Amino acid sequence: MGKQRIMFSPVTRLSGLLSVDVTVENGRVTEANAGGTMFRGFEWIMRDRHVTDAVYMTQRICGICSMAHGAAASYLLDELYDNELAENAQYLRNIMFAADFLQNHIRHFYFFSLPDFVKMPEHPPFHGQNLIDARLNPEDNRRLAGHYFEAVKAAQESHQILALFGGKAPHQHSFVHGGVAAAPTADKVEQALALIGNISEFVKGRMVPDTEMIARVYSDYFRIGITPRQFLSFGLFRFGAKNEKFLWRSGVLVDSQLYPPRLELISEDITSSWFDKTGAVEIKPDPLKLGAYTWVKSVRYAGRYFQVGPLARMIINGFYKGGTATMDRIYARTMETLLLTELAREWLKNLKPGPPPIYQKSTPVKKEVTAVTDAMRGALLHAALIEDEKVVRYNIITPTVWNFSPKDGHGGRGPLESALVGTGIPNQDMLFTILGRTIRSFDPCISCATHLLDRKGSVKAETVF
Repeated sequence: MGKQRIMFSPVTRLSGLLSVDVTVENGRVTEANAGGTMFRGFEWIMRDRHVTDAVYMTQRICGICSMAHGAAASYLLDELYDNELAENAQYLRNIMFAADFLQNHIRHFYFFSLPDFVKMPEHPPFHGQNLIDARLNPEDNRRLAGHYFEAVKAAQESHQILALFGGKAPHQHSFVHGGVAAAPTADKVEQALALIGNISEFVKGRMVPDTEMIARVYSDYFRIGITPRQFLSFGLFRFGAKNEKFLWRSGVLVDSQLYPPRLELISEDITSSWFDKTGAVEIKPDPLKLGAYTWVKSVRYAGRYFQVGPLARMIINGFYKGGTATMDRIYARTMETLLLTELAREWLKNLKPGPPPIYQKSTPVKKEVTAVTDAMRGALLHAALIEDEKVVRYNIITPTVWNFSPKDGHGGRGPLESALVGTGIPNQDMLFTILGRTIRSFDPCISCATHLLDRKGSVKAETVF
């Protein structure tokens, strides 16, 4: 195989629009450019709105991980208004958040990843599946394909838990600043316990064994799609009256050394993005910019790229001791799914039936706030500057911006591009199979990752913090 430049577009089975341009030379990927071509503008939409609209508006960024944006916006407002959270509110918030994690992880494994490894039935919704590297024996393949359809119910039941307490799913309405606006009645708690029991049974009886089988049969993917061992997490599942305690810790992991995150070290770069800076402040969209290939900006911490997501959380919290390859990301997500079912059951048992656990203060104590949490795909940041409770500036840095960052001014690659470069391609027919498995292992959400264009075609850059 000589030198070839190949455009993988669109990359299917993910959220949003993604194209990946790769150069293959002598059977190996030598360059990769991941381009997010879907353009959104939620930070601009937030301007001049009452700041409390953030909980509802930012959830519309995405339908599969909306709860995460609602949570980040609520944490931001809690600090802005100096709210105090009841213990019951924190249990209820975390139950809802965990339920949304569960639906995401189950859907990702079965709907997005499984068709990369399992031959699916020759009927709708499957059309023209091109699985040329199918290794499962017919009996195992048939069983895992059947679990795909069982996963529909498990994901639905996860959303039912969220809807019980959040009013609807996706885009819940009750996890807001000051607590939770829904009453955790005894009947709802019992319904949720029954649902989490079903989900737990599916995860233990189907998802965990299925993941172990895929990992065993396709064990070479523990050596494909390797990234530098640089991980970042903002922590997950808050407790305490001021949201000050995290169940799963935050951290920046570099060369086996763990450091607490310092938000002032986060920066964004537009070298390879379709934006142009004309002066010290103003940034304008420039879709014809030479050398640019994506609407996704680069995000760096202390000048370096970091991988975020379930693998980062599991390693930082000591739950996973594996590597940084494609199969490690898939395996860690399933491990996290199992842990979440156990946590949700425990929290439901600790939840006390009663009135809505919410108390909202009405006067802001700050004008500028940054809130962070981990979302399904990794580290999520919301930042706001307000005046008279109206948004002057709102900025969001999502997990996919971290993982799918394009090259910076020094040519440094983000995690996904690093994972692809160096990948061996034994023959032309295997190209899209190998690339697709690695790309989807990051669970990309391009809907969340692309940002900010107004109808006049201009936008101003501001400091995040």
